[in-house]
Amino acid sequence: VLPSTIDYSKNDIRIDNFKVSHNAQNITIDGRATASPDDSIDVHLKDIDISYILNLVNFHSVEFSGMATGKATLSSIFAKEPKMHADLKVDNFKFEDGRMGTLYAKTSLNNTLKQLDISAVAIDGEDRKTTIEGYVSPQRSDISLNITAHNTRLEFMKSFCSSFMGEIDAKANGSVLLFGPLSNINLRGKLIADGSMEITSLNTTYTVHNGVVRFIPDAIIMDNDTITD
Repeated sequence: VLPSTIDYSKNDIRIDNFKVSHNAQNITIDGRATASPDDSIDVHLKDIDISYILNLVNFHSVEFSGMATGKATLSSIFAKEPKMHADLKVDNFKFEDGRMGTLYAKTSLNNTLKQLDISAVAIDGEDRKTTIEGYVSPQRSDISLNITAHNTRLEFMKSFCSSFMGEIDAKANGSVLLFGPLSNINLRGKLIADGSMEITSLNTTYTVHNGVVRFIPDAIIMDNDTITD
């Protein structure tokens, strides 16, 4: 923890370059927090593990991981409607332990709807891309994320299908909605899948080509698809 100055009086905090670092990782906080929109606090992140941050706030409804770099700005902190927006890059981004590439995300605090609005895209090599649009509301304890897949890896499905699926080496195109109360998240939508997946109860790896996978609450349906071993 590097030397810094923090001055506090009622509804007024001034932070002069507060910095915590570990090797190449660091968090720097600088600025002034009041009720005025003209005063702001900047939080700079460099290679911070987002799974660690989610552990701190006890968010485990869905699992995200990766190393985040970027900036978040908070203003009107002591007002009735504080403002926040962040612009982050997350390297080695994973959703439910499934590789998604590098995530570029913009988030902002929506006071009217009491939620965090999210607009993001994950780039995974030259031909894989996943866009994510929606929100998370800790206050209402619900989530809604529209996920559009373009050759997206399907490794994340293992966490939802671990009772019968092992290793998954497949890609998908289409869109799904991740939604529901944080205590019971579901998927709805349709993906076209290509690749292989291990069915653990049979100890066999099967291949599917242009397989239609439909998601409805509490169910994943492969309807009339052809699989080969």
